Amino acid sequence: MADKQKAFVCLPMCHKESSQQNTLLSCSERQEQALYSRMARLLTLLMGALLLGVAQCELFTAIAHMEGLLGLESELLTSLNSYITREKDRIQQLESFADQVSGIHNLMDEVDPTSHLHNPVNSLHLVGRFTNNWGNLADLVYQDNSHDLMANLSVNNYRLPTQEDFNGAMTAVMRLQDTYDLQPHELASGNLGKEKSLSMDALDCYRVGRLAYEEKNWKKARDWMKEALHKFEDGGDVDLVSIYDHLSFSEYSIGNLKRAAGYNKDLLQNEPNHERALSNMAYFNTLKDEKPDDFIDQEIPMNEDDRLEMSEREIYEATCREGRPYPTEIERKLTCFYYNGGNNPRLIIQPVKVEVVYLDPRIYILRGIVSDREIERLKELGGPVLKRATARNWKSQQFEPVKYRISKSGWLSPADDDQGYLVKIDQRIEDFTGLTMETAEQLQVCNYGIGGHYEPHYDFARNDEDAFTSLGTGNRMATVLFYISAVERGGATVFTELGLRIAPSKGDATFWWNLKKSGEGDLRTRHAGCPVLVGSKWVCNKWIHERGQEFRRQCDLNKNL
Repeated sequence: MADKQKAFVCLPMCHKESSQQNTLLSCSERQEQALYSRMARLLTLLMGALLLGVAQCELFTAIAHMEGLLGLESELLTSLNSYITREKDRIQQLESFADQVSGIHNLMDEVDPTSHLHNPVNSLHLVGRFTNNWGNLADLVYQDNSHDLMANLSVNNYRLPTQEDFNGAMTAVMRLQDTYDLQPHELASGNLGKEKSLSMDALDCYRVGRLAYEEKNWKKARDWMKEALHKFEDGGDVDLVSIYDHLSFSEYSIGNLKRAAGYNKDLLQNEPNHERALSNMAYFNTLKDEKPDDFIDQEIPMNEDDRLEMSEREIYEATCREGRPYPTEIERKLTCFYYNGGNNPRLIIQPVKVEVVYLDPRIYILRGIVSDREIERLKELGGPVLKRATARNWKSQQFEPVKYRISKSGWLSPADDDQGYLVKIDQRIEDFTGLTMETAEQLQVCNYGIGGHYEPHYDFARNDEDAFTSLGTGNRMATVLFYISAVERGGATVFTELGLRIAPSKGDATFWWNLKKSGEGDLRTRHAGCPVLVGSKWVCNKWIHERGQEFRRQCDLNKNL
């Protein structure tokens, strides 16, 4: 394959999109030459505002922070329609774009606007409109820079998604594809949840495929380009030659030389003088004559190292789709009961509803442990403090944003709540666990964005890691995970070593011990938060530490207990 790689003329890593797809943003094709000077002045003003604005990156990591974009878009739409009324004769392209956005917002009139963003395709469209359309609207607004539309765009520049957000949203779509074993056409249809949704067109699929191509994920690039080709046949706004170009090299990189040559031939039928394709076709013809055995449909097999590296991921993704079934003899031992904490006065009238979902290690679901009013208060307090979630770098021991954790989180203490809800929640945790909250971490609130997830990890620090020395409270002994929103599809908590899958249920919590009674970390508690397919997932974590628990949980010298 190495010799083939040298002979084959490689495609550029980033193709320019066709002129067709840029008609909305190209002034030269819509306005007379005399318009340039007026537009240049306005463009200079707006670009200056964009450069001075503070970029709001990483919006895609939390649905909560994207919801405000819908309100902003409504404001911008109102301004845009006002502008069109005054400039209708000269700016017909604006009307077309306004009609597109109006149609989308009319669709939202039939559903809860917030739930509109629960579908990843709708979220992708929203980020894409801001990244590819609203942010460049100055190219069409050429004279009246005092108009409220321009003022609105300028003032709200810091809220606009960036290219990083758009790439993150497309990466999330590919993550959903992998985790839930979905084909591009299933995602592109948008029919993922109960509500009506937008669909992805040829350009949307092409962009996702191109991102996969730039990451050298050849199979995914091929699949999305094939979907773009299918969509193009129904009427596409993307360059057909570019689709064939990507398809040819993706198939070549996979090892399907016959298909690569076929797409290269399709490219030449549409652009006979394409220099690179002509050179490649000559190479394919030579290869077919000299090495006909290589010129068959085939794909490069996965090597053993890849299999070992992907083994846990495959287990993780399979468990996200469907948990491992219990053996009958174990399932019979699972129980449900009411727990009053040894006649704890606060739990006698309203005991905790406990469901044992795994026996060894013991994992519990606490049903209805937080009320709707408490949940609204947690979201109310948590929303303003959400920031990109981080994870500990095992080399530097520093916390930093990572691709395997896509969400935003914040920390809440009882002092942040003048209504006393957090104090009551802390007291409730102490009542049903029997553990002190004095050495526990603050309550962490978290909201997951498009395809939001947290790959397999441990909550406790292992022997080669810093065991939260800065806190001075020892290792994380136990975890309480509150589910404070319903999730239509995906978003489960899975324990990869156990094959256990727990679907999020609003108002419930999951509780487990991270450390054995000996103080050793329980490696069986390795867990993950599956990507959210449809919905907005809110959770809260309470991590309970060792210090102060000496007389509350009996120790044991047996490392296995």
